[in-house]
This record gives sequence, C-alpha cells and structure tokens, in this order.
Amino acid sequence: MTFHIPHPLRRTLLAAAALLLLQPGADAHSGKARFHMVIDTDGAADDLRTLCMLLGNREAEVLAVTASEGALTPAQAAAQTAALLRAFHHEGIPVGEGRAVGAPAPVWRDRSARIVWGDSTALPGRFPAACGLLAETFDNEDERIVFVALGPLTNLADLLRARPDLAGRIERVVWYGSLPDSPGEANLQTDPAAARSVLASGVPVTVVTSDPACTVTVTAALLDTVAAVPNRYARKIVATHRTAPLTAPLAEGHLKVWDELAALCLFAPELFTVRQITPTVERCTLTDSAAAMQVPSAIAAVLRGKPDAESRVFYGFPTDPGLYAAEVAPIIDEAIARHGPVEWRAGVLTNELHGHLGIYATVGVKMGIRAREYFNIGVDDIEVTSYAGHKPPMSCMNDGLQVSTGATLGHGLIRVAEELPVRPEARFSFKGKTIRLRLKPEYADRIRRDVQQGVARYGGLTEPYWQYVRELALRYWRDFDRYEIFDLTVEEPSAPAA
Repeated sequence: MTFHIPHPLRRTLLAAAALLLLQPGADAHSGKARFHMVIDTDGAADDLRTLCMLLGNREAEVLAVTASEGALTPAQAAAQTAALLRAFHHEGIPVGEGRAVGAPAPVWRDRSARIVWGDSTALPGRFPAACGLLAETFDNEDERIVFVALGPLTNLADLLRARPDLAGRIERVVWYGSLPDSPGEANLQTDPAAARSVLASGVPVTVVTSDPACTVTVTAALLDTVAAVPNRYARKIVATHRTAPLTAPLAEGHLKVWDELAALCLFAPELFTVRQITPTVERCTLTDSAAAMQVPSAIAAVLRGKPDAESRVFYGFPTDPGLYAAEVAPIIDEAIARHGPVEWRAGVLTNELHGHLGIYATVGVKMGIRAREYFNIGVDDIEVTSYAGHKPPMSCMNDGLQVSTGATLGHGLIRVAEELPVRPEARFSFKGKTIRLRLKPEYADRIRRDVQQGVARYGGLTEPYWQYVRELALRYWRDFDRYEIFDLTVEEPSAPAA
C-alpha cells in the first residue's frame, strides 16, 4: 500500500530525482572532497580549533591524524585527538603517535593537557607509530595528499626518510611555522632539523606564518561568530573556550589565530600574500589588516561549509512545515535538532523513493548515516553489503542504505547478500577499512512487537494497518538515536593472499 503526499514538496522531490537520474555524466557530480588530507597536530588549543574546522567541512577528507611533540607529548596529543574524533563519532579516522624529540616542554603544556577534547576513557593504551600509519595511508590513497602540519615536521621528515618514494604522493605541505632563518616559532623550534629536512626535500611546502602587524586575537566576539554556526564542530570550539582552562587566556587576549591560518590558506587564499622562497617553498601571510578583519567570518565559513554539500539538485534542503504532510510537519524541528539535517534529508528522500513511510527504510537511513560518520565521508564513497534480503518488510532497509550513503545500484556500490537468515545488518567498506552495523536485538524486538500488535488490531495490509505503520515509522524516525540503536563491530583487515 502506497501513501501519496499531496503537497508541492512531493512534486519538487520527484522532479529533482528525475533531473539527477537524467543528467549526463552523472559520475561527475559535485560534492566530492577537494582536499584529501592528513593532519599532524601537537595538541594545542589552536590545533583543536583547526581540527574542528577541517573535520566539519565536506570539502576536506581527513584520511588520518598524527601526533607530534609540542604543546603536548605525542602520546598526550594522540589521546586528545582520538577523544575528539570519538566525540564526533569519527572513530574510523586512524590516529598515529609520533616520535618524541625531547624538546623542552612549553610553559603552556599543563594548560593544554587540561583542555577537554573529549572523553578519554576506554581509549587504546598505545597508538600506531605515526610513520607507519602515514606510509599505510599514502599507499592506500589514490589521490595525492595535502599534508596539513599544525606542529613540528618530525613525522613528515621521518616518513620521507623511511619512504622517499612517497614524496611524489604529496600534493603539497601546508605548515603553520616559520623559515629556519626567521625568528623562532614554536613549531620550528621544537624540531628545527625536521623542518630543514622537509624544506629541502623538494616536496611543495607552503609555510604559513603570522605577521605581527596582522595578528588576529581569539576574542569573545570571534567566539560569537563561531557560535552562530549550527553544527557540532562550532559548538565544540565554543564550549572548550568558554570553560576552564581557556577562559583566563581568552580574557587576557593571549589566544591568537595561529594554526587556523593553515586551514584558511586552503579555503580562503584570497586573504593571503604568497612569496616564493625557493622553487618548492613559498611563504604565506595575511595580506594586511583588512584581510585580518575578515578572518573570523572566514573561520565561520569553513565551519559552515557549503549549504548544498549533500545535494546535487537542491541548494540546501526544504524544511518549511508547509511543504510537508500534516502528520510529518510536527516532527521536523525535533528530528533535525536531535539527529541533524543530513539524516532528515536522507529520510525524506528515502520515504519518497520508497513510496510510503517505512520502518526498515528509516532504519537503513540511520544505519547509512552512522557508517558515513564513522569514516567522516560524503556520499558515493562507500561500498555496502546488505544482509536484509530481497523480501519486504526487512528488505526495505536497502532503500534507506542507498539514499543515505549514495551507494546505489546504479553506482555499483551496494549488493544484497544471499546469506540467511536475513537480518537488519550491513557491512560498510571504505579504503581498506570495514565495519558492520546491526540493529540491536532490543530494537528489532520492539519493532516486531509493535508490528504484530498492529496486525492483531487491524488485520494485515488493511488501510488502518498501513496508517498504523506510518505512525510507527514517524515515531521511530523521531525517537531512534543512531548512536544507540546499532551494534558496531570493526572487521580486521584480511591478510594478503600468499
């Protein structure tokens, strides 16, 4: 039984879907990452801000994060980074721990260690060595990599020493630091030998520096600008800077926009003046005080990202209650507030494609969005194997998986396993890493009981029964939390064939 929605939204969505299917060169659509990057951090407060900027922007695909010595020890910085990634549900981004160089601890180390990046409980005792993780990441990536360095260049120097063949895989290094003949800057002074090695390697390097004449201070007004961005990454920056231990240095005007300039050099190059130092090394600084005044809004723009990042036809996505069916409109604000606009968009499109508000279709939406968050990727980047079979109602989950991940039959990125028994489970693979998500038994049992109650009350496949299913689907859409309803397991990589 299909329920039609007699509203303008239905015509808009179907027309958009038709345009999407008919456009030539569909594989050349927008929305793919512009930058495939590895980020190296030493765990300072400006690193936290910069990581939030880059993790939250769909044009940046963060392949791995490595930790170097600086504001924190490599072990401390790795733990902070892993806690941050887990707070954002990006557990699939690997973290590597760099080599300690034994530099004197900076006076701000204790304060840096007390910043709450995330829940550090249940983190691994040790992290993979940064050099090995970088080599593995470079070997597994088809695109050339942007290496964004927010600390010293120790880990990159170690990689180029161990694997000089990987130098050609680097598109460019963007390093917040200073040239060896310039006044000492912390990221340089921690490991000057590594800086000299990388700068002489022939790899393209952009050295982003802060001009004392164009210094940008992190102020309460700048935080207000960031707070206006309605996403978790902006909220994390604001929350950490409006609580101890950063409230005092913020009030004193000590916190400056430092590492964030490396991200802005990529996303807002018009704010910078570039001077060529050698054929492969350039120095990048804010052009003038007018450019410095634009930095807060530029940071907010990177955090906000493109409004059409998820869409190929829409500019943004309609949320006006007047465009929705009467029983759908009341849940819009709450569902978006609880689960985010990306899940809402995928849920709307799935149920339009599916022909009615489906329970397992909605489970598929939430499952696919959770998998994408794990790897922190956009649509069309993931391979999916569904174990939901070919027979409704459970096979309805396949529609939700396709829409939420972009792994459609047309793209050849999804298959339905013939394995029995069928179950609400799927396998997701991305660049050599694989996870499985399965609806927890207590939620599967709840759905089963609720549906059986409907059959007993209204009979199977009657009009009142389908209306009851519609009400259930809306309730699950609003109430089911994708972070709570699935069991997530990580598959170990298969050993190479002998």
